[in-house]
Amino acid sequence: MNRRPYHIVHLVEADHPALPTPEGDTALEMLERGGDLSALACAAMLDAQPASPGAHVHAVVALGAAPVARRAAALGANPVARVPVPFGTPHATANVLRKVIQHTGVRFDACIAWSAFAARVARLTGFGPGRGDLAPLIEADPHRPDTEGGGLERPNRQREGADLTPMAEQALRAAIAPARLPVACEPRSTIGEPMHVALLADPAPSGTANLAWRGSALAAAASSPIVLRLPAGCAGARRVGRLPAADTLSIVVDAAPLPHRLSSAKAALAVFGPRPYQHASPGLVAYALALGLPVVADLRRLAGGHPAFASGVPEGLHPVHACAPIEMARALLAALDKQPRAGTHGQPVTLC
Repeated sequence: MNRRPYHIVHLVEADHPALPTPEGDTALEMLERGGDLSALACAAMLDAQPASPGAHVHAVVALGAAPVARRAAALGANPVARVPVPFGTPHATANVLRKVIQHTGVRFDACIAWSAFAARVARLTGFGPGRGDLAPLIEADPHRPDTEGGGLERPNRQREGADLTPMAEQALRAAIAPARLPVACEPRSTIGEPMHVALLADPAPSGTANLAWRGSALAAAASSPIVLRLPAGCAGARRVGRLPAADTLSIVVDAAPLPHRLSSAKAALAVFGPRPYQHASPGLVAYALALGLPVVADLRRLAGGHPAFASGVPEGLHPVHACAPIEMARALLAALDKQPRAGTHGQPVTLC
């Protein structure tokens, strides 16, 4: 007998350029936040769902301020509701989400959390095994997809006839290969024109990491003009004026969504600091590589975090052995010599 369509609630995040970079203890939460990659992964799964009678019903809830919901919609997730994140804590967010779930009057069959932070909020709300037992929880964090456990957490009181394993597999596939939207961007660099380099994540709390990416950019600018694109909210942007003068190096803060920001670059820097939250995640590096963008990164910090790094050095990755200016400069110069490639996950990619 055919089961009724499932009702699924998705919890997504997106970057919020207006927010300052967290400092102190709150910076520890950076490891769990999904950013644009969360919305892209959710959009990938929704795009793969058949639009036919009897199909599952999906409701997307954005976690964050109003700009987060608008950005998630622009990335294809299309939220139908928004839950603020008071004080940036999952406990306060769960209190609000619980009221939103109750207000809908819908008995959801599953919750898919598209980031580690969203999964914490979902558990505190009552999804997964726990006192609430609202519905099973599927954690599909595109930054660190769980390829072994599958991310499915069943409640203590399992409902009859609910087989969510296929849906968990679909979510995992989307987390591994998020959607890549066709984007309009400026042409790739040519001879005599500045080459754009994107900083994937903000390692600003680390002085060593700051010195590494700044030094490598200056070294690259010695041979040709370089435009270094920092992510919005990057704390390092406030200290740009302290860089040594260089007519061939300019630094801009790019608030564009992740696909647009990367599509206008010729290479990317994945700088790692000494603390866990000072990082570019394995999923973020894999996403940039899938766009055909050469990436400078420390492979040791990526191994085990994403299937793309399960079998050695993937094409397009330029490994470094230490977070030092000379190492970063060597790898970046090698990356800038390479031409962009097409994506590798079987999906059409629009590159400039």
